[in-house]
Amino acid sequence: MPHTATDLPRAIILHPNDGCLTVARVLVRRGVEVVMLATQDTEYLLASRGTRGRVMPDPRADPAEWAAELGRLAEDGGGVLICGSDNASEWLAGHRADLPASLRSFESTDGVHELLMDKRRLYHLAAEIGVRAPWMHHIRTVADLDALGADLTYPCVLKGALGHVARAALGHGTIRVESRADLMDRAGLLFDLGIDFLLTEMVPGDETALEGAVTVRDRDGGYPVEYGRHKLRQWPPDYGVGSLTSSKRVPGTLAVNRAILDHVGYYGVSSCETKRHEVTGELYLIEINVRVPGSYGLAEASGVDGAWRLYASAAGIPLPPQPAQVDGRHVMLPDLEFRAASGRVRSGDQTWPQVLRSWLGTRDFGVASLRDPGPVLAMLTPMVRRKSTRLAREAWQRLRRRGGPAPEAPAPVSDVTPAPRRTA
Repeated sequence: MPHTATDLPRAIILHPNDGCLTVARVLVRRGVEVVMLATQDTEYLLASRGTRGRVMPDPRADPAEWAAELGRLAEDGGGVLICGSDNASEWLAGHRADLPASLRSFESTDGVHELLMDKRRLYHLAAEIGVRAPWMHHIRTVADLDALGADLTYPCVLKGALGHVARAALGHGTIRVESRADLMDRAGLLFDLGIDFLLTEMVPGDETALEGAVTVRDRDGGYPVEYGRHKLRQWPPDYGVGSLTSSKRVPGTLAVNRAILDHVGYYGVSSCETKRHEVTGELYLIEINVRVPGSYGLAEASGVDGAWRLYASAAGIPLPPQPAQVDGRHVMLPDLEFRAASGRVRSGDQTWPQVLRSWLGTRDFGVASLRDPGPVLAMLTPMVRRKSTRLAREAWQRLRRRGGPAPEAPAPVSDVTPAPRRTA
């Protein structure tokens, strides 16, 4: 029997991103109550039509406030928890035992979410089951680095063992390093803060060689959501978030993802990324994210009904077979895509006509939506205000310089030194 709006559990989205916004919009249209707990950097998402929520501190900074807020929501009927960030997923997995059963989540106390988030443990697991991954060195101290000696070759890739922790410290989770001096400059703060990181092989190939398998695996080992994609552009370049992503058949990446998730008995949403070696064509595991990806709008653009099927899987609602994926559909995150495309044009890698052609086929624009303009307006308003304030201040300074009194001319210098003034 189909569910009605009155018996559908509430969706509670923790630390939402653009992909979560697509999920929220779909669920609101289907009569689901949606609550979003955002942080200050994603407050603009709370302007989405039909949703409610509040601004929270970062879950790593104030875990008690998150527990208190979820406790209040549990008393008010509970709901289904969906995570849009690594911080939220890590917090939820670590506090799952303390939360009421009326709050359902993919995250549990089995430790599997934490296992897949930790790239060091993930790469070891991949080696155990025969999945190819880049070579890796785990670094905690300068002594660990010194011990490598000639075993470490450059260029290589520095990435945080927990990417979101490194990103909070450095502003990025993954970056290319060219030399020992470059490495020490990049890793100095990580050493100071005692944050583990990895040095890994740099797999040759540009960002279009990055493939992804985005799935939801249920408790019975089925895959109610499963589709493939690849990146067309990302920001920052080479090691960033996909700003323009396209649906694509990726059987090799889907097989890698299933091999790992089935082996550990994972339950929940995941985004597995691989890279195809530009010379050998071999596929390398890069990472698995265990939360809703920012480009999850592709689950709607490609026709697989991913937003509803994600929610229904978490809520325990039976589902029919997934609709077939349509290839060549795009999702764009405009704020990132503008920077990524502009950077590619400035570097000479692409031209603006090529960029414009690459946008054909875009069906989802992340935060930007004509049907739900609130979030993009909320995001742009402070940006426009800051820009307007700066321009006004600069214009005022120019007017003051132009319209102010002329500087006094220096007094003429006499050839005769005047006699000193007498005093009484």
